Amino acid sequence: METMIIQKPIEQVENPESLKVEVIKEALKELSPPLIDSLHEYVNFLLEKEKKHRAFVERVLNIKANSDTITFDSVEEAMEAIRNWSE
Repeated sequence: METMIIQKPIEQVENPESLKVEVIKEALKELSPPLIDSLHEYVNFLLEKEKKHRAFVERVLNIKANSDTITFDSVEEAMEAIRNWSE
């Protein structure tokens, strides 16, 4: 007897994020207008937070790419370098 396995093509397999988005879309239909207003404010807050985080990451990556890095073998070595630099 031969066993047949049927799978969806890879492009049709939904990722977890798209499933979550669909659940959220369906839930929106059940919310009252005041709750939708609150949700709207919260989503705007999250978007602004994400925007600031991305800008921070971009700045850090730019600094890292455009600066010389000094490495030390120990904290003591780093502290000694700081002491000697400030003299």
